[in-house]
Amino acid sequence: MRILLVKPKWFVHGGVYRFLEEIKFTPLHIAILAALSEGHEVRLCDNDWEEIPYDESFDLIGITTATFTSRRAYEIAHRWREKGAKVVLGGVHASLLPQECLEHADAVVVGEAEYIWQDVLRDAEQGLLGGVYQQERLTDMNDVPLPRRDLFREDYWVATVQTSRGCPNRCRFCYLPSVPWHEHRQRDVELVYEELEALPQNVVFFVDDNMFADEAYVMRLCERIEPLRKIWSVQVPTNVARNEPLLAAMARAGCFHVQVGFQTVNPGSLEDAGIAQNRVEEYAEVVRAFHRHRILVLGFFMFGFDRDDSSIFRSTEQVIRRIDLDDVCLYILTPYPGTAMYEELEREGRLISSDRLDYGWANAVFEPALMSPGELEQGVQGIYESLHRHFRATAWRKLLKRLPILWRHPHILGIMTRALFRRIDIARKPAG
Repeated sequence: MRILLVKPKWFVHGGVYRFLEEIKFTPLHIAILAALSEGHEVRLCDNDWEEIPYDESFDLIGITTATFTSRRAYEIAHRWREKGAKVVLGGVHASLLPQECLEHADAVVVGEAEYIWQDVLRDAEQGLLGGVYQQERLTDMNDVPLPRRDLFREDYWVATVQTSRGCPNRCRFCYLPSVPWHEHRQRDVELVYEELEALPQNVVFFVDDNMFADEAYVMRLCERIEPLRKIWSVQVPTNVARNEPLLAAMARAGCFHVQVGFQTVNPGSLEDAGIAQNRVEEYAEVVRAFHRHRILVLGFFMFGFDRDDSSIFRSTEQVIRRIDLDDVCLYILTPYPGTAMYEELEREGRLISSDRLDYGWANAVFEPALMSPGELEQGVQGIYESLHRHFRATAWRKLLKRLPILWRHPHILGIMTRALFRRIDIARKPAG
């Protein structure tokens, strides 16, 4: 069969990811599916950077989707079905709302696909494709094949790699507790080393949900990959900063940038959301700990918790300035359909938007408890406007401290420099 695997458009130019305007990350999930499709002709399409090839002919279309890309995914599915192709949907949204997805596709994969994809391909070949496919057991991470990187565009200069799946935390705002792959598992360190060694790219982003659920594993990984001289970025929980030997090992192994989920400066909201690992009084030391090892820190903060009133914006901005973060991503609390939080808000009659394009964490989709939806959106935009000047004023000092790495990787220096002049508009949405 001829198979097309699609990642729908999700990136918002001019939106919250100002440092990512020019970075093309390899779409790892569909490349893994390609590796599982041996014996078939496979093409990948990252719709953020290339058009869907509707003028070509394919037998099977696989589309991965999150909630905020689902409208686009359904449109893509409908066009291909009109052309006579069979369509299967997978990803986070398909795992949360499989029956809805079945209204727009011939089949749906719920959860992981490593042990079930061959069934999908067999049924598609035999004209039997239909219904929900879900494997009976979690994927052993050592069974995950190397992705078909030969199918990627040549201009992807940041490689994505996965060492683990799942997370033991149960934060109420997160979709992970609601999907089948939430249990934490790891790949053998040697397999990760071999994959990294074979990469043509020298810049890597680890896409793990929570690599640091096992800090001893990360220590072994860092010691093994240090000789490769790759540089890398990863999502990190705040409690990692208490492990000084691990931070030193990360820096030696090439970690130059981390994304830290501070989430909120409101202790009551931390408690309500089940974010047990965060302590507001430690935020400054978390940043200092990474900075001691010349690791840049991008902080994630979320607004709209039931204990947040309009004062949360000023207090959050003050903390961001005081703890000397290098950049921030500011999100509006967004419950994915199919999660417990969404169902709770639905029962309370607080949901105000069913437009899936609003579910990209930049729009108020429910009535907050202590402010209006407009105040919530305006408050987040206001922090971005104020911090734009702040980060421009402080960036040069921080970049100078990291010139050795930036000199070796001029792409990164160029992107960081240009990003300083970009203003963020949270109202922007991806093309529907």
